[in-house]
Amino acid sequence: MIKNNKILVLLHFAVIVFTCYVIYLRFIRYILADNESIAIAMLNPSQLPVEQPGLFSGLMILLVFLTILLLKIKANASLIFRLIKGLYGYSIVLLMIQLVIVLGSKQLPKSWTSPVYESKHLFVEVVTNQTRLRESPSLDSKILRTLDAGTLLLLNDVKKDKAHTWNRVLLAPKEYAWIVRVANVGDNSRKRLSKTNKFYFTVADQYSLFIALIGFLWGFITVKAKH
Repeated sequence: MIKNNKILVLLHFAVIVFTCYVIYLRFIRYILADNESIAIAMLNPSQLPVEQPGLFSGLMILLVFLTILLLKIKANASLIFRLIKGLYGYSIVLLMIQLVIVLGSKQLPKSWTSPVYESKHLFVEVVTNQTRLRESPSLDSKILRTLDAGTLLLLNDVKKDKAHTWNRVLLAPKEYAWIVRVANVGDNSRKRLSKTNKFYFTVADQYSLFIALIGFLWGFITVKAKH
């Protein structure tokens, strides 16, 4: 029974971690990157204490607080189990609602898809690993950096030549680089390297975060730890 409980807790924890990652991908990274200083710090994590001392200090304080909180409740196995079950319930409900939003966005009422928050910047997202940032909008120009898929950059300008569309992106304070949208990879073959979009946090997204609290309450209140 104890072994089964441990496996169950690990599975619940895995779902919770996965949900946190989804929330980061869907919302948090865009909200953070909408600030130029934070966007630069995300490209250069080692510079975070210098570029954003307030944010870095806040993260450290939060980490200390969570550590103290965990030390205080570590003896209360029942409370920890309830919290895990509550977060698991929240995660399941949130993932289900977000899946409906993503797959059925065109069928949702317009009032549900209206933005609660809209990013100030246009984002350039790298969609192919080993995509190169160049010094100028030319495939012959100097390579400044190589990025992997998922990296967010702030769009500054757009330039087109006969073969490519180039995005000028912020790399460092008052420093910019160029990234191609779609590259030629062979005869009549093209590969998308980056895409441009704006971030919208919609009414439906807001509802999903609140409705998922029902899952948390269900898990926290109704499920008891087994001894």
